[in-house]
Amino acid sequence: MKTREVVLVAVVAALYAVMTIAIAPLSYGPIQFRVSEVLKVLVLFDPWLSLGIGIGTFFANMASPFVGPWELVWMPLTDVAGGLLAWALYRACGKRWPWISCLLYAALTGFAVAAMLTMLSLGGFWFLALSVGASEVVVLTVGLGMFKAADKWLPHRR
Repeated sequence: MKTREVVLVAVVAALYAVMTIAIAPLSYGPIQFRVSEVLKVLVLFDPWLSLGIGIGTFFANMASPFVGPWELVWMPLTDVAGGLLAWALYRACGKRWPWISCLLYAALTGFAVAAMLTMLSLGGFWFLALSVGASEVVVLTVGLGMFKAADKWLPHRR
């Protein structure tokens, strides 16, 4: 990794953790809404940023009331793997349908959180998968729109 990529990974990780902890009551639990998930859209453009999401998830989950191996190992790994899969799908789709990659990422996150919370006996798997997945779809769709608009108005990223 180049220095620039390391810095971007660190910035994304820090932003993710701070944005999650800032709205802590909404960020954790069976029904959750993480505004920080908007940053997941960035992995479509740069796969290295999935590391930033994973690291940010680790630090954000340190503040979780359910902190433990599920929150500190399972969720960061799921976010990194989901980001890489979303990036690969985005590249394979010819960048015409980025929302498909976002839906995949949302579904993977919803299933991962549902599995974790079900193992902690905090609800039924399908209810949790649908509630978390739905919030993910909303945030990622908004994020996709935001980043596409920013790309038009700001100078080229590179």
